[in-house]
Amino acid sequence: MKKKYFLIWSAVIWVITVLFPGCVRNYAPLSSWENRELLKSNLRVHPEDVRQNLKRLQNTQVAWTGIIQESEFYENENNYEVILLMEHHYFEWKEENFDPEKMYYLSSGGEGLFQTYWYLKKSADLDHFTERFAPGNLAIVYALPDTVIDEVVLVESRYVRIIDRQHFRIGQSDYIPPEALARPKKLPVSQ
Repeated sequence: MKKKYFLIWSAVIWVITVLFPGCVRNYAPLSSWENRELLKSNLRVHPEDVRQNLKRLQNTQVAWTGIIQESEFYENENNYEVILLMEHHYFEWKEENFDPEKMYYLSSGGEGLFQTYWYLKKSADLDHFTERFAPGNLAIVYALPDTVIDEVVLVESRYVRIIDRQHFRIGQSDYIPPEALARPKKLPVSQ
């Protein structure tokens, strides 16, 4: 009887160790371009840091994740300009890998709104990109902070990756990065 339980437990442990490792792994950039931008980015700088110290952080490339709230397309002479307004969410830079589909889990917490722009070639399929940049999709934005207007952080994007809404979830994690927890809290303005 003991041998039977030993064999069953051995089989269970083997299945767990052989079939399930690698289900959660570090975030893997989609392209070599994205990988270069990720390596240049400071993942410990968040929107509130920029609001509190824009001058010091204007030359610090950041990588932020946000849910697209609004997207606007403008036709220029040589290209299309896409303006994206996003709601920031913390991200642990991990992905769940069940090939061929990956799943990303964003924290329910975040640091407010940020905005960027991206350019598309005139030859781009506008219908395709209107769907890709649609509100509700996830944007991973690699950018330099530019300015803050009405608490919205404007950034100059270097690369934008869009992940369709079926490949991420919000709220299954309450992750808050240590640097955000350590930041002094703003005191409410008394009236």
